[in-house]
Amino acid sequence: MTKAPHQGSPTPADVGDYYDRMTSLLNRALGGNTHLGYWPHPDDGSTLGQASDRLTDHMIGKLREHTGRPVRRVLDVGCGSGRPALRLAHSEPVDIVGITISPRQVELATALAERSGLANRVRFECADAMDLPFPDASFDAVWALECLLHMPDPARVFQEMARVLRPGGRLAAMDVTLRASQPTGADWSSSELAVPSLIPITAYAGMISDAGLRLTELTDIGEHVIAPSYSAMGDDVRANAHAYAEALEMTADDLETFVGKCSQWYTEDIGYVVLTADRPGA
Repeated sequence: MTKAPHQGSPTPADVGDYYDRMTSLLNRALGGNTHLGYWPHPDDGSTLGQASDRLTDHMIGKLREHTGRPVRRVLDVGCGSGRPALRLAHSEPVDIVGITISPRQVELATALAERSGLANRVRFECADAMDLPFPDASFDAVWALECLLHMPDPARVFQEMARVLRPGGRLAAMDVTLRASQPTGADWSSSELAVPSLIPITAYAGMISDAGLRLTELTDIGEHVIAPSYSAMGDDVRANAHAYAEALEMTADDLETFVGKCSQWYTEDIGYVVLTADRPGA
């Protein structure tokens, strides 16, 4: 089991406030997404937006691999401003509900669905991933794309995602992770980013099992994600320092110090987990 959240962990309201302030900036940098990118080769020339879409496609592939019952209804936990859900809806004949704790993201995602002509199949709402407002066994698949790092109690999130999965359903998740359970010399929390603490990759199997799910994949693709993504994001922050400082409610000096602190996330201690699991049953 995971440890209880430490004192000062961000509340859902803190995470919502962070994304209310930051989403427009992140969308511009990440091609409409709020998650990192995937580079098969670090020097392949992809923009951050192209690499971010490629990571979404990698997640879509994890649902396509599912050999259980057909996937017709999907829950997107931590949906951001909706681009990944709409990319899934364009590629697969599914209905999707996206949730986020940020009212601003719901507004942006809903508008994007309407512009894309997919509002009849994709909708978005404010909800807390630790207390999902859906009946048991109401989705064929659930995915969580880079949102678990914000959760004070990720084990509860897995339990909630398992609860709303139908028997035979598929869970897929991707996130920044710690490669060692006790890395030295660094603080892996960030109040500025509403991150209570990064989850060790060794903790996932236990949380999946405790939630009543069967783990089918646990892979670290950090070498294709972390360094190129954070390098590109660092360049974007430096090029737009005033806007980031304003959104993060920092002075220019504070932002420079913060960017220096974030450089520790380039180290070999940090990976990027890809996991899939199934809910047992017919």
